[in-house]
Parts: sequence; structure tokens; C-alpha cells
Amino acid sequence: MNTMKTLKIFGLVALIMISSSCERPPIHVEPEFISYNLYLSFQDISGNDLVKGIEFNDSSGSVKDSLYTLDIIVSEPCWNWDNDIYNAPARPGFEPDVNRPTFGLSRFNGYSYLTNQFGLPVNDCPEQKILTYKLKCPYLFGDDAVHELVTYWDISKDKRNPSAKCYRIDFEDNEITPAPMDNYEYNYTAAIILE
Repeated sequence: MNTMKTLKIFGLVALIMISSSCERPPIHVEPEFISYNLYLSFQDISGNDLVKGIEFNDSSGSVKDSLYTLDIIVSEPCWNWDNDIYNAPARPGFEPDVNRPTFGLSRFNGYSYLTNQFGLPVNDCPEQKILTYKLKCPYLFGDDAVHELVTYWDISKDKRNPSAKCYRIDFEDNEITPAPMDNYEYNYTAAIILE
């Protein structure tokens, strides 16, 4: 009996020592970026999925770079995004080409979506109310022209999740109202109808 009691006391002392010597994780970590997450479905006027069948890289889940060019213009330039090169500017130890905007590929509600998660630092860049997406993609459009989508964003005042909410997209004289993706409040989906 005494051995059992001694083991319990020893175990309790060891537990107290271990728990008091460990650093506790911070309760709240400030986010570093504001996220602008957009999921775009391209359809013809009959509702046919025009993204379906586009080639993508199995390993990364992104659309093959050779099939499109995506440039993003920020409305309020800052040190971390250069509208002339559509990329974060070069600085020591950083190659800007690795940070060009890309499209991922996702399926949602029976359609294929080109997905883009764009982010800028919370503390070093102003909130972007307008982002312009310049897209050249012969697979979708059937031409080599650059097509512009002008997107409008509200920034959440929630300091724990400062993700942006897309509330409007202008595309070729059409105004589109995006919707939040089910269960993902800060991923916005929109159907772009090509005639």
C-alpha cells in the first residue's frame, strides 16, 4: 500500500513539474495576411462547364501554367505587391517569380472552379477594396485576348480573421454578385457566363 501511495505522490509531483516548466501556447495569434479568396466557374449560356477538362498538375492541384496568364492589380499599391510585374517585388534572398498569382482547380456544386487565394500583409499594406484580375486563357475564351474581372471587397473588422468578402464582380459590362461557399464563409464563388 505504501509503495502505491508513494508512486501516486511521485507521479503527481512529476506532472506538476512538467506542466509548470512548459511554455503555454499563446491564446491568440494575430493573422499576418488579409485573404482574398475567389472561386470562379466559367459557363456558356446553356450552363455547360467550360473549366471542366482543363489540364492541371496532379502534385500541386494547380492549373498548368502554360494554359493561362493571371495578373492581379491592387487598387492601393504597397511595398509587398508591384502592379508592374504582378508580383511581390524582389528583395535580397527572394525570387519574385515564385509568387506570381496562380489558379487552383476545385469542384463545387457540380462545376469546376478556378480558385485563387491572394493575400497581402495585414500590417504593411492598406486594405484592398478593388482587385482587378487580368486573365488570358485560350482554353476558356477561345482567343489570346486579356479579359478583366474587376472585383470589389469588404474587409472583415474581426481581427482574428481579417479575410475579405467579395460582394461584386464586373465582367464585360455584366455585374455579378458572388456568394460565400457553403461552410467556408471567406471563399467566394461566382459563375461567369461567356456568350
